[in-house]
Amino acid sequence: ESFRRHSFSSEKLLIFSGLKHKKLGVCEWLLMVFVLALVLLFFPLSIWFCVKVVREHERAVIFRLGHLLRGKPRGPGLFFHLPLLDVCHKVDIRLKMLKVPPHVVVTKDLVRPELSAVCYYQIENVALCSSAVSSLTAVLQSLVQAAVRDVLAQQTFSHVLLHRRKIGEQIQATVDSFACRWGVRVERADM
Repeated sequence: ESFRRHSFSSEKLLIFSGLKHKKLGVCEWLLMVFVLALVLLFFPLSIWFCVKVVREHERAVIFRLGHLLRGKPRGPGLFFHLPLLDVCHKVDIRLKMLKVPPHVVVTKDLVRPELSAVCYYQIENVALCSSAVSSLTAVLQSLVQAAVRDVLAQQTFSHVLLHRRKIGEQIQATVDSFACRWGVRVERADM
């Protein structure tokens, strides 16, 4: 049973890190050899398509034939990729601000204020984020709206006015508990 527990925990670790073990098949190896032969045959011209530049605040995640490549994301600097087999996604890892548009919430004492929110977030695990979420800003915006609605439903309006900072920390903790599954860290949330 301890072996099963260990294999399950290592499997969960692979899922959370965004990497899956996959061995290449015969067709995939043949495609790679063919593309490498094309790159070498047209070397002076192909160098423009095979080398990418990643800036200091970016990381590049590479998918080869639809599968995430092993190893950590590339960057900063130059890196080589196969143009016909690889898809390269550049991800900005700087702290970002997300403005949540005003929406109506209902407090515990049935007051219906219209609130907007601001969320500050940063991508920590680039590979997991780019393979788990397609539109991060839309997902985070919906998540912040739901968290604001859930937290304020338990508070009276006068309590919300007096303890905005504490409620913002509750919203941040709620959003961060979900966003950490996608490799995103929520720094702060304000109403």
